Amino acid sequence: MSNEEPKQKINVRDWIVLSTVMIGAVLTILALIWQQPPDNGIITSTFLLMVSFIFFVNSVSANSKAQFEANLSNVSETRINRFVTLAEFSFGLGFTLVITGFTILGYEYLLTHLAPPLVALILPITFLITTWIIIFIWTYYI
Repeated sequence: MSNEEPKQKINVRDWIVLSTVMIGAVLTILALIWQQPPDNGIITSTFLLMVSFIFFVNSVSANSKAQFEANLSNVSETRINRFVTLAEFSFGLGFTLVITGFTILGYEYLLTHLAPPLVALILPITFLITTWIIIFIWTYYI
């Protein structure tokens, strides 16, 4: 028997797929919002969504690099974990920017098509509270 422990396989394929789906979603939303833009907030939302695109592309790249490095025999686990951590932070920042952009867009679209601003304010508040609850559950209970 060998003294070496079997190398633990790292599975980042699902994160690569998820980040790729987010890239497609962001680009689709960008194409759709410019077809009928709200009265305000389109520039800010576009900026946030374009920056999130960069973070999702970086997440795919970092996850792919982690998967490649994990398949090599002489790479330290610390190096692989650095790529995984970079990918997680990139995805988290990108997702935060998407949530912020959607909140602004939702509010502005409702404000454009509904008369009372107070009713339009219910959407971003509900959207953000729901998102924070899900993030809290993922962070502390899973």
